[in-house]
Amino acid sequence: MKLSYPKFRSDKNLSFLGRWCLLSGAEHRLKRDALERLRKEASRAAGGEEPDWESLEGPTLKAADLLLRAQTGTLLAGARVVVVNRAERIPADEQETLSKAVADLPPAAAVVLVTAETGSRRTQKALRASLQRVIEKHGLCIEFAPLKGPDAEKWVMERAGEYGKRLERAAARKLAEQKLGTSLAELENEVAKLASYVGDRPTITSADVDEVTPRLVEEAIFGLTDAVAKQQPARAVTVLRAMLRDRREAPAGILAMIAQAMREIWQFKVLLDHGWRQGEEPPDEVKALLPSGARRNALKRIAGRQWQVRHRINQANSFSWSRLTRALRALNDCDLAMKGMASKVVDANMAIELLVVQLCRDLEMPLWDSGRGRRAHG
Repeated sequence: MKLSYPKFRSDKNLSFLGRWCLLSGAEHRLKRDALERLRKEASRAAGGEEPDWESLEGPTLKAADLLLRAQTGTLLAGARVVVVNRAERIPADEQETLSKAVADLPPAAAVVLVTAETGSRRTQKALRASLQRVIEKHGLCIEFAPLKGPDAEKWVMERAGEYGKRLERAAARKLAEQKLGTSLAELENEVAKLASYVGDRPTITSADVDEVTPRLVEEAIFGLTDAVAKQQPARAVTVLRAMLRDRREAPAGILAMIAQAMREIWQFKVLLDHGWRQGEEPPDEVKALLPSGARRNALKRIAGRQWQVRHRINQANSFSWSRLTRALRALNDCDLAMKGMASKVVDANMAIELLVVQLCRDLEMPLWDSGRGRRAHG
């Protein structure tokens, strides 16, 4: 039997015992939940006692040993569970042996193969197809893919309930969207911080999420800006592509955030040139050189977030005035082009990627005039 996580979760009568099981997929937090569900089921089968629970490692596994352990019960336990971690690393010949030997288990026994899904998609290993097929036919295969949309919202609301808090639906949606593409373990950490933040208050609101949970997009923009400042185009493009692909951020929105970051770097460079140091209050004549509005004034906007202040100082020191001037000019040119005021952008994603390369390389020529740039513009 093959199941997705939502179907597995909704079937309260589904039993692990008497079966071979495969837990695969990238969401390790959900796999832990499944193993805990199995532990509780095995405990009930053992009359409330802890089951005989054994963990093995895939890279050193011998098929004959696993088969023996799976069939061997104990006199002191009514249920037996054998968990194989990093099952995708079981040697190929041992996997082949297992694929020919998977059969019914004693009613109170279970063998669970758990894959790790570490590394990039290109380098990830998987269980051999023959072994997956036989487990799917005679046992239970559950895929724990990353949760999205309503499923992620429901999960995070349940986690808040474990802390005795009610997470408003709008707050759950905002939190899930901000953490989209990250592991549920990180999302759970944010719920714990929010529960602590609201104290005795029973409800977590959208305003609480805005106050406590840092937006991943802002964090990504800091990383992107840092790569630009250090002239690391490969790193900068990697961050940018992740924002476009995983966060689904609009190119125009990313452009606006990069421009804001560059304006803040300009302001910090002004402060540093006038002898200002972190932790000091600038003289009135220096303050007058900065924008007055709280949203545009760099010191006011990130006041209290000293790590961001340190980052901006380091970034400001990485830019010369001439390079920073060219960067702001390139941002303005790209903005006009994307708005159709200078030329027509055909591919906004490519246009902003070319801009990021230009910022890193400090190229004076506009990349729109290059051969590749003409593919981004009409």
